[in-house]
Amino acid sequence: MPETHENRAHEDTGDDKVVAWKTWVVTSVAAILTGFAAYYFICAETWGGTFMDMLQGKESIFGGKITGIWAVLIPAGFMACMMMLIVVVQRKWFAGTEGTGIPQAMAALKIGERPERSVMLSVRISIGKILLLSGALFSGITVGREGPSVHVGACFMYLCTKFCKLPTFLVERGLILAGSAAGIAAAFNTPIAGIIFCFEEVGHLFDKKSVVCIIRTTALACGVCVFFMGNYYFYGNENRDALIPLGLKTTDTTFLEDLRQWLAVPIIAIFAGFLGGWFGRGVVWASRITSPYLVHHPWRTGAVLGLGLAVIAVCSFGESYSGGYAQAKQMLLEAHETGAATASWYYPFAKAGASFISLISAIPGGLFDPSLATGAGLGQLCYPLFNNQIAPGIGLPEVMMIFMCAYFTGVVQSPITVFTIMFEMTDAYGMILPLMITALLAAWIANMICKPSIYDALSNQFLEAKGLSKFAPKEEE
Repeated sequence: MPETHENRAHEDTGDDKVVAWKTWVVTSVAAILTGFAAYYFICAETWGGTFMDMLQGKESIFGGKITGIWAVLIPAGFMACMMMLIVVVQRKWFAGTEGTGIPQAMAALKIGERPERSVMLSVRISIGKILLLSGALFSGITVGREGPSVHVGACFMYLCTKFCKLPTFLVERGLILAGSAAGIAAAFNTPIAGIIFCFEEVGHLFDKKSVVCIIRTTALACGVCVFFMGNYYFYGNENRDALIPLGLKTTDTTFLEDLRQWLAVPIIAIFAGFLGGWFGRGVVWASRITSPYLVHHPWRTGAVLGLGLAVIAVCSFGESYSGGYAQAKQMLLEAHETGAATASWYYPFAKAGASFISLISAIPGGLFDPSLATGAGLGQLCYPLFNNQIAPGIGLPEVMMIFMCAYFTGVVQSPITVFTIMFEMTDAYGMILPLMITALLAAWIANMICKPSIYDALSNQFLEAKGLSKFAPKEEE
């Protein structure tokens, strides 16, 4: 550990009760603040959706409604201008807030405990992340909330080192892991998936010493959101009875007829995992190209990217706006109620395209919501093929969940997190086994296309851009 940081951490002897008490208090306060930040992002997404509905003429604004061509041009133009403004403000005042936030938390772990961590974990960065994501959410840019929630959580937890001495294992890894887990968990009310994600993707190993802090932080952050919103399911639990039958006496049909529905699992896993893998690879490749332009020509680059988002929004009749949470939830609800696909054929392509542009712009914003929404749209689009030809009798909710799991796994390559978060979001216990198999196959396919994974690659790019690669250990092939 660098000499300048020796006063910020010490080896925990197990006898220092004062240090243990201060550690518990300070980290608990940071966890609660993380929960409030996640709750604010949830509210901001809702408020932003309402505001965009007003600009599109779906809701009244100042006692009237926007109509005609203005209902198309105003929201698209506003989004394009906001993209340009966010890029410029970020580059001028909030360097270090680039990207979803998860790669930055990973980068902080890679370089170890040293002063350079302030490049990615600080009060300024947490404030910038909150402000810039708010702008994106209010302008309909296709971003999710989970990445900034992770980054803000990691910042809040790491700032605990400024208030008291903490055990070395927490300063080096535990605080960042705890903040990451709390950010994911509070964003979606998925505490188990949040804890799994911090080990599977952010830390890449199980940190036994930090488990107590991680669990406490996750519980407190989730508790804040549950206090205000109730113990909700992210996508509702209307599809809790969804399942793909397996067994000799599961239904009135024959065993072979039931078994045929399982054909959908490997086919969707391979197909959607392939698409997700190429999406991740494309983001990594394009981010490397756009990065220098964002630094040296933020106005022009932001304008071009904003124009791209506007074109997609106009061509998709506004369906590309926002991260896609409300749209995916509505599709799952309608699938349960009617059993019929209602999404347009171009929805998943518009959502994926808008998410791609948002990610390569490096503005604060995650990819969970857009990826899950894209998967839901692909499920709706492909359902007639599976129900009529490949797996007769399979339900629309089941096809959608498998597509969501497969595509999302293909993008992030975190299979355990994905099938766990899908279960916690829907309460569909009967889908756990199909989702496990789907995630396994999709991750295998995606890993052959995009290696390292999107988060690992983007964290490496971030370290290179900041001149910090020399502090990161060499990764094994």
